[in-house]
Amino acid sequence: MSVKVADIGVDEELASRMPKPPKPGLAQRGWMIVVAPLAVVAIVAGAWEVASHFVSAVLIPPPQRVVHDFGTLFARGTAQGALAISIRELYIGLFIGLVSGILLGMLIGRYSMAEGILGPFINAANATPLNILIPLLIVWVGISSKARILFVVLITFFPVLLNTAGGLRNVSRGYVEVGKTMGLSERQLLRKIILPASVPYILAGVRIGVALAVIGMIVGEMEVSNVGLGYMLNFYGQGFQTGKLLALVFLSSLIGVFNVTVVRLVQRRFFRWTVAAR
Repeated sequence: MSVKVADIGVDEELASRMPKPPKPGLAQRGWMIVVAPLAVVAIVAGAWEVASHFVSAVLIPPPQRVVHDFGTLFARGTAQGALAISIRELYIGLFIGLVSGILLGMLIGRYSMAEGILGPFINAANATPLNILIPLLIVWVGISSKARILFVVLITFFPVLLNTAGGLRNVSRGYVEVGKTMGLSERQLLRKIILPASVPYILAGVRIGVALAVIGMIVGEMEVSNVGLGYMLNFYGQGFQTGKLLALVFLSSLIGVFNVTVVRLVQRRFFRWTVAAR
């Protein structure tokens, strides 16, 4: 019996000295990040191609036609002007919405008096469908870029504000008490404890905001303009030019994907602790 125990002890000692194999799944995960989306795109494109042979091209044009129309829009210069207007209005409104949402979210998340005063108005405004405000925006600022930018601001503002306020409210009280015990001022508490702990919530709101901003841009241009991608979507939709319509839909989607990707890259580059648990 003692020999067996000794043998087991020797085997365990040798096993502990042997180099451990690399953790499985890292290389596979890297491949999956690339291969899985491509496989999904290939499946969708194949199903789309098959469906286009059984349905009218007015309803579902073949992928080749959509790609051709996409190139035609840029070759003729039709898309560039509309895209430049849309991008300008999108990022002006997005910047204002993000900055104001974060600042006001910090205010109501940190100070209960501010939340008590502003909370009911914010909840009421957030519960109001934004599209019913379009006629009011037209009355206030007219049919101009200001109305479209303001619509982007409104649709971006609330998710950023609510996530920022929720992040500040969910900071551990123990961390704050330790900071106060160490003699940190209110500004130091915000900079060194509260804001770093709230970053995951803030970034979650920003990701939602940058995606919704594209929706706000398109809806605003559909309702309050005769320029931009939204107007072109209306124009081609009413003319049953489905190939060009789908091309613009994909272009709008790419803008949203680009925005979210930039936010994720910023998060990985400057706020690595927020993705360390993945």
